[in-house]
Amino acid sequence: MFDSGGLHSLNHSVDGFWRSFFAAVVALPLFLVSSFLHTSELGGEPSNSTGMYLVRYTLGWIAFPLVMVVLVRVLDRTHRYASYIITINWLAVPQWALVLVIGTLGVVLGDSVANLMSMLLLVLLLSYDFFITRIVLELSVGKAMLVVTIGVLLAVLLDTLILGML
Repeated sequence: MFDSGGLHSLNHSVDGFWRSFFAAVVALPLFLVSSFLHTSELGGEPSNSTGMYLVRYTLGWIAFPLVMVVLVRVLDRTHRYASYIITINWLAVPQWALVLVIGTLGVVLGDSVANLMSMLLLVLLLSYDFFITRIVLELSVGKAMLVVTIGVLLAVLLDTLILGML
């Protein structure tokens, strides 16, 4: 809802940092069902690609925090790193829920509606990612856009390298 007050409900301690990676476990069923729907839509065999999707999923949860270690140093925001990763990790759960809902509706409503809904969802998710990045890391608009862009490029790179093997 673009309300920064929600940040106060997260545990911003070192323990909260490590616990935030549990969001990967919480979001995993949402991811698996979304992946199954996506593979089925493309006419592929879900069992053949599940392993590669899991590799991609796992690498995403590892690679982004590692890239952010470097970025927060460059941006002089090391003191905000843990809070940012905590927030981004927990944000993944509702993001995957939305992806699943939109993916399911897309299958039911057809390609034209699915494409439109997917584009609108992408805009929403990027906007929210930008909002979180700007607020939590206390960055200017340009620097927040840079962080979000690097995150998107990392995701595209992982998709190309890992999912390109399917």
